[in-house]
Amino acid sequence: IRPFRAVRPAEGLAGEIAALPYDVYDEREAREETLRSPLSFLRIDRPETMFPEGTDVYAPQVYQAAGKAIAEMLERGEFVQEDAPCYYIYELEEKGLIQDGIVGCASIDDYQSGVIRKHEETRPEKVEDRVRHIEACGMQTGPIFLAYRGRGELNALVERVKRGEALCRFVSDDGVRHLLNPLAAGALR
Repeated sequence: IRPFRAVRPAEGLAGEIAALPYDVYDEREAREETLRSPLSFLRIDRPETMFPEGTDVYAPQVYQAAGKAIAEMLERGEFVQEDAPCYYIYELEEKGLIQDGIVGCASIDDYQSGVIRKHEETRPEKVEDRVRHIEACGMQTGPIFLAYRGRGELNALVERVKRGEALCRFVSDDGVRHLLNPLAAGALR
């Protein structure tokens, strides 16, 4: 797991930009959400919402619209990119249950070689869709959750960082509290 120069919401905008995963919305719901919340990340994850109904969601111009949306949000300052690589500690709390973890980059080679174990088989057309999306955006825009065995030292580091100054803190429309704290690149060795 490596640190990276994240592109993330600017201060105070995370709650407006955050969206549920793209695949939990049908097309109508995604269109309604992007109308309701113009900064919603669904404009990037579901760029077909910026086209007339019935547009082929796999058309090249749809993927290109996702990349353009990111570029425009960066230009307007709605997204910022970190100056230096770092990790993040991300915490979710819902109804008193807390889930937290470390955000970083993992190698696709580790996934393909089995160092990172697969928990499901993804349909080839979904893999191709996400590859085209990554290429159009110039970045991976969707988190992939991996589990790791907790260790006392690592758990203590996570808890210590969570007590520090948060980059963002908000409660999403579904009632989940989100907290994101930076972790220096050299902290995980």
